[in-house]
Amino acid sequence: MKKYLMVSFFVLVIMGGCTTVQKGAGIGAVGGGGLGAIIGHQSGHTGEGALIGAGAGALAGALIGDAMEQNKSVVKFCPKCGRRFKDTNMTYCPYDGTELRSAEE
Repeated sequence: MKKYLMVSFFVLVIMGGCTTVQKGAGIGAVGGGGLGAIIGHQSGHTGEGALIGAGAGALAGALIGDAMEQNKSVVKFCPKCGRRFKDTNMTYCPYDGTELRSAEE
């Protein structure tokens, strides 16, 4: 039991310093590996299924994480009217002239 707690702790510490893309790839690899192992077990190829599932899950997770990272960084919003803009060169709201803020704030 102690071994599993220590492994879980180290995984959380390592994942805490990762980018969204790296977290997505890690979560996708774990989920895909588990699902691949289950499906592979049904056909008698548990290891191969886990390997293929982990690879596919890591790729899908990284792509999803990358898309999330790009969407998060380009969106600005107007605090007065609430509209969102994807044009990063805009500084002021074209509707009311209020200075735009990053959606992360």
